[in-house]
Amino acid sequence: MSPSRRTILAFRDKLLLPSEGFIKDNYRNFNTLEPVYVASKLGWRADELDGIKLATARNSFERAVFNHTGAMFGAADMRSKRPIAVHAHFGRGGALALPMARQLGLPLYVTYYGGDATKHTHTRRRLVPTIYQRRASALREYAAGFLCVSRYVADRLAGQGFPAEKLHTHYLGIDLSAMRSPAQRSGPLLVVGRFVQKKGIETLLSALHLIREKDGEAPRLDIVGSGGGEAALRAMAVDLPSVRFLGWQTPDQLAQHLATCSALVVPSREADDGDCEGLPTIMLEGSRAGAPVIGTAHAGIPEFITDGETGLLVPENDPPALAAAITLQLENAASGPKMAANAQKRLRQDFDAAIQSAKLEALLIAGTQIESGGGR
Repeated sequence: MSPSRRTILAFRDKLLLPSEGFIKDNYRNFNTLEPVYVASKLGWRADELDGIKLATARNSFERAVFNHTGAMFGAADMRSKRPIAVHAHFGRGGALALPMARQLGLPLYVTYYGGDATKHTHTRRRLVPTIYQRRASALREYAAGFLCVSRYVADRLAGQGFPAEKLHTHYLGIDLSAMRSPAQRSGPLLVVGRFVQKKGIETLLSALHLIREKDGEAPRLDIVGSGGGEAALRAMAVDLPSVRFLGWQTPDQLAQHLATCSALVVPSREADDGDCEGLPTIMLEGSRAGAPVIGTAHAGIPEFITDGETGLLVPENDPPALAAAITLQLENAASGPKMAANAQKRLRQDFDAAIQSAKLEALLIAGTQIESGGGR
């Protein structure tokens, strides 16, 4: 770290979880500030993070103390990095980082990604409130800003009493340097995600059953992902020989699937526990690869997909509507490149990681200036 540069403390409870590579993308185009990564537990992927990494605890006992009281190890080391703000990831991360920001006298910014703004567990009354519930009121009051990955997330937080003036829609971006020109495709359909209810893969399989009943056979589908719901999904697909379960794929393997699939299907839905997407990154990655996208009108997806223009959009949890959209796309494959090209224009407008990262840096700098030097 350059001794002349200021920093922000980028906090996540555990760094870096396997599916959270997007955290480092937040800072990819910082020019004035440098991220110092802070976690209560540094995981095996922490080495992928460029820059200084600090822990608030050295063992499980200290982690429990930090989580429940805010008392932390390493405060002096954090101060020595000359931070101007704390940027916490996920709502619970904001609640955990709140005592740290107060102790260091720094403004706190929190990014909400989806389920952290929608799950019933965050608002349901319980005998022993969670850490997030205990600190939610103080978090809303103290934090300088809440960055929401979609307007949908911002609206959900507004409905929970978050101050409107503190809510900022800030789309996550992806690297657009490897944009692939759209072309007509003949590969299988593709769906990517963890095997959890909000990903809606069971809705997609139900749609394929409907197509098979109508046409005699179902289109090919590759499923990339894994999770606790795999047995149930495999049972649904037992009489769909055109469906392949590929497990988790390496980034290069996934890129190849995205480059050849006839369409990327994003069948997301609200789970029974209220868990929702924010704005699925895989949708952006599919468009970058030139794939036409079929999505549901769920959470932030309609903020990227305009039906018939940048993709096809159907109601969530509606197998007949999804079956009709899949059939339309496969029977009118020539329309795919045009929709994909329109989606790529949308990517360049609001989802370029370099631009979004620069916007985040500008927001943090401007916010600390408003905060009169960072103290509270």
